[in-house]
Amino acid sequence: MSTAKKTTAFSWPLLGVTMTIVVVGLVNLYSAVYFWGEGGSQQLFWSQLVWTVIGSVIMVLVAALDYRIFYRFSYVFYILVSILLVLALILGQAVRGTHGWIQLGPVSLQPAEFAKLAYIFVAARYFANNPNPDGYRLLELWKPGLLMLISFTLIVVQGDMGSSLFIICIFISMSLFAKVKKRTIVSCAILAAIVAIGVYNFGLKDYQKERIFTFMNPEADVRGGGYHLMQSKIAVGSGQMFGKGYLKGNINKLRYLPERHTDFIFPVFAEEWGFFGSLLLLALYAALLLIGIDIGSHARDRFGAFVAIGVVSLLFWQLAINLGGVLGLMPLTGVTLPLMSYGGSSMIAIMASIGLLFSIYRRRFMF
Repeated sequence: MSTAKKTTAFSWPLLGVTMTIVVVGLVNLYSAVYFWGEGGSQQLFWSQLVWTVIGSVIMVLVAALDYRIFYRFSYVFYILVSILLVLALILGQAVRGTHGWIQLGPVSLQPAEFAKLAYIFVAARYFANNPNPDGYRLLELWKPGLLMLISFTLIVVQGDMGSSLFIICIFISMSLFAKVKKRTIVSCAILAAIVAIGVYNFGLKDYQKERIFTFMNPEADVRGGGYHLMQSKIAVGSGQMFGKGYLKGNINKLRYLPERHTDFIFPVFAEEWGFFGSLLLLALYAALLLIGIDIGSHARDRFGAFVAIGVVSLLFWQLAINLGGVLGLMPLTGVTLPLMSYGGSSMIAIMASIGLLFSIYRRRFMF
């Protein structure tokens, strides 16, 4: 392969956008854990830096692999992750009411983050092997639907409603990309409504139901259930056009903003960099999604195309659900902002996903 072709076979825009968001995330995380007159929780920052390095290495390794290896081992990976989900439920420690963590010495692993990738592989394999130009009927979606339901149920039982939503969203996104009949869409909408009612009545815990009530009327209990959302809105709005400046966000520094390093990392950024900075950050995310869509549309096979669309849908829904929650556009679900929020499992899973996009892109030029 010539030097020019080697250069073409690597997506420099994808690398540039990804690493820019990662660097912005690290800089913002430092501010999130730094308090006036006290310094900061350096341990969280350095821990995230270590996870970022590990995630970057994994991204490079996945990019170097032929993504088709995940076709052959898709069900093996899915079964292994499902076993980890069961182990997390039985043996895992509870974090904020969620039994979704496995303690491995000093490291905590959240299998739900990898369940999203596992489902993308098995769903992509199904749609790659069963093309239907006329559109899928509901019964023809039973296999990816059943696999989705298994992962969804295991995560819901853990108490992690946020992660469980991703499995559904990925299934819907990949099915629409594969093309479904209009009757299927209507049937799925009705089925989803029935499932939603059942989950609300029998699957949600009291604090999760409270989040829905808080979303509907956060001003009703500003010192209780509505406190998180109100402080988030205040932080975002107080940034105005150009923000208060780095390390100068008083809503965060005076500790009014809860979960500032995980769920509410975006209000920290918006308060310090304002509307203009937030717009630039969203433009970076939009570029990442568009690059992923372009890679999927030019993949050399159906499996690669569906994996790319699955990764893009994962990134999009994680971005949309996090921002929707902290801005009061939907109920809070405890979902992290990709590449920005603190979390080792999330960072590794997202970086591995982006590594898949690199692998799919490179394989277009190697055969």
